[in-house]
Amino acid sequence: MSDILRHDIAEAQDRMSAKPPRSVKKALSVLANDLGLSEKVLRMAVGLLHTAALQQSGILALTNRRILFIHAGLVQSQQVSVPLDAVTGVAISKGPVYSTVKTTGPQSNVIVGRITKADAESFASELRSLLSNRSQGLTETLSPAGLDVAEQLERLAALRDQGVLTDVEFEAQKTKLLGS
Repeated sequence: MSDILRHDIAEAQDRMSAKPPRSVKKALSVLANDLGLSEKVLRMAVGLLHTAALQQSGILALTNRRILFIHAGLVQSQQVSVPLDAVTGVAISKGPVYSTVKTTGPQSNVIVGRITKADAESFASELRSLLSNRSQGLTETLSPAGLDVAEQLERLAALRDQGVLTDVEFEAQKTKLLGS
């Protein structure tokens, strides 16, 4: 796994108060490979996903399009992805050391605990801002304005040629772009 991260992921990681432990660093690579061409990571936090069946440690990420939780284990990776359109609210439960972030929506609720208080606050604040902007009709366009598929492919090829994207990442993004 390369230690070089996408610019937006590196910036989000720099804003975290708790740096990802080794046990969840692989999740950053999975995150980078899963993002769409125009998708940008805004905030991240290390936490523990609570589901009915299990609890998993990993990375909670907020992008301009969705909320992701990624657990990257030794054998396999698992993730939860909730589009921002499916999120109606966010709440924080504060404990003595850690906080829990809870998102709500008609079909999807995400509960991630063991997040540092500062990271939980900044994550929730950014999400509230996105939800507020959406309700006011100010959401950003998901694909770059004025770029057709050919122009987007040219941008991808340029990123690959500059070494920003690997050949595998380029092919994955190209497949997503042409599949849409």
